[in-house]
Amino acid sequence: MIRPDLHLHTTASDGIYDARQLARLVQRASVTMFSVTDHDTMAALPEASDAAYDRGLAFLPGVEISTEGDDEVHILGYGVRYDDEILLACFRKAAEDRKNRILAMAEKLKSLRLPLSMEDVIARAGSSVGRPHLARAMLDRGYVNSVQQAFLLYLGKGRCAYLPRVTMTAAQAISLLRDRVAVPVLAHPGMIRWPLEKLLPMLKVWQEAGLKGIEVYHPANQSNYPYWDRLARQRGLLVTGGSDFHDGKSGHGQIGETAEAWPSACDDAWALYRAANKNLKP
Repeated sequence: MIRPDLHLHTTASDGIYDARQLARLVQRASVTMFSVTDHDTMAALPEASDAAYDRGLAFLPGVEISTEGDDEVHILGYGVRYDDEILLACFRKAAEDRKNRILAMAEKLKSLRLPLSMEDVIARAGSSVGRPHLARAMLDRGYVNSVQQAFLLYLGKGRCAYLPRVTMTAAQAISLLRDRVAVPVLAHPGMIRWPLEKLLPMLKVWQEAGLKGIEVYHPANQSNYPYWDRLARQRGLLVTGGSDFHDGKSGHGQIGETAEAWPSACDDAWALYRAANKNLKP
């Protein structure tokens, strides 16, 4: 019986555990199939794959692409190849854009007499620096009492140190993944701030671009699991799920928690694995 968690983050983006530490936590949580889906980077995938093999765990390489600017529609890609130069070039540009944005936000904090050592922030962030790294640095300096407070007072949309992000559209990300023979999945629809009157027509547009699944079993969807499950299956889309684990305490899920509420987790996880596996073969 497979117990999956198909949405996890490492220190390659905004998680706090490296790939081997994460694999140990995955096994401790009795998860038997997992995917690392860092934001706009595949840097942790080789080590995560090796760690999964060492522990006898099934592993599906993934990535989470940020799209639609401040609307923050995220697209998960499963079955990505670590050495795909087109994807790597895309993520290098995204990383540079992220870095420039965070440096500019740090300047805003400095003007508010909240200076940070950006060398330390970037060094700890690895290849994908983001607002959570600024928030943790602010917490370390004693400027805030929690990561959540940093976002509430300074880093969240509309706050005094916030700057908008520049990203590709969801359709562009889906097409990119489709062309790279990966499986594009809409991440956590419960976190998308659009009303259903806007989101549902866009699902049709995204399916035409190559969308293959919806991340139904995510903590943000918990009150609407039956709705999203039914919608995905009615539209012929794969059903996926994951905890979106970052550090276990910043508003995301705990490793393996969504598997408890996912009745067809084994069958759905294998369906995704089979769909992505054609890209994993040499």
